[in-house]
Amino acid sequence: MNMYIFVLLSFVLSLCFMPLIIKFCKKRELYDYQSSRKIHSGNIPRIGGIGIFASFIISSVLFLLLTQRISIWDNLPILVAALIIFSCGIIDDLKNLPAIVKLLFQLLAVAIVTFNDYRFTQIFSWHLPTSISYILTFGWILGVINAYNLIDGLDGLCGTLTFTALVTLGVLYTLSGNTEANLCFILAGSVLGFLCFNWPPAKIFMGDNGSQFLGFMIATIPLYSSSDVFEYNKFFVMLVLTSFPVFDTVAAIWRRLREKKDIMSPDRSHLHHKLLNLGYSQKHALYLVAIIQLLLSLSVILAHFLGKTNINGNMVSAKGSAILIEDLVFMLLFFGIIHFTNKKNNLQKQAAENVRASEHVNK
Repeated sequence: MNMYIFVLLSFVLSLCFMPLIIKFCKKRELYDYQSSRKIHSGNIPRIGGIGIFASFIISSVLFLLLTQRISIWDNLPILVAALIIFSCGIIDDLKNLPAIVKLLFQLLAVAIVTFNDYRFTQIFSWHLPTSISYILTFGWILGVINAYNLIDGLDGLCGTLTFTALVTLGVLYTLSGNTEANLCFILAGSVLGFLCFNWPPAKIFMGDNGSQFLGFMIATIPLYSSSDVFEYNKFFVMLVLTSFPVFDTVAAIWRRLREKKDIMSPDRSHLHHKLLNLGYSQKHALYLVAIIQLLLSLSVILAHFLGKTNINGNMVSAKGSAILIEDLVFMLLFFGIIHFTNKKNNLQKQAAENVRASEHVNK
């Protein structure tokens, strides 16, 4: 059966689930309520991730059973671990779990994947020692789960970042001859169905269940073995594709450590907050991030083709690797420029407020 049937199925199911979830949330008053930290106005239903998860699981399991291109048993560790992450997210959305409990759930899911031999095995031409491979992969999955959870603070943002990353991974796996590309496109279909209701102004949010599940999938899908060209650059490819949530999370941790705050404490200093503070509307901030993410995705695909260059039968991937490193440098500069521009803007606003306050006192 054609893979596109299952991609279309996942999209249609997601599209159909969202109105039902919105209706259920309104009946049970399951809202993401307004607060000083929130950007949105009004009370928005918050468990849209259920529709993403359900449409993906139904479509992907049918694909695995009916096409038999990939064994469902070979994918069982990832499916079980994904269920654990999703379940933890649902409970957290409904009951607000303590951070330590969420971490334990995540550690269990990551252990299931990592110790079933899904892991990074090399960085460029360096084949990782087994111990370093396990540690790197463990930290990678755990970090990306929480990075996508933290970046989910603007209408359409997390969905757009995951959709583009999944489509790019699907293209790379197709070029590598991996049938796992089908799972990427099926999940992308589920996310696209959600985005139809999450595009600003959002009618529903994915919630922690959705952002953590998608973060988990983005982190684990590239751990399937692939062609030599993709394996050579795979770790840096993933750093580029996840650079928005990963860099934003690193900046948040550094900021909270510097200010001697709990690293899990929320604030209004994430990238999307800074863009809004600089005068961008929610839509314009989303468009800016989406355009940059699209350019990063295209550069990753270009890097893959350049990595296929052969001289006397030997693969030369230096050009592809150079593009990926340039992408990361660009993202560091982008985050730096936004940070310092926002800081300067805040200082100017504070100075203006001090002048007004001084003039008021003098009067």
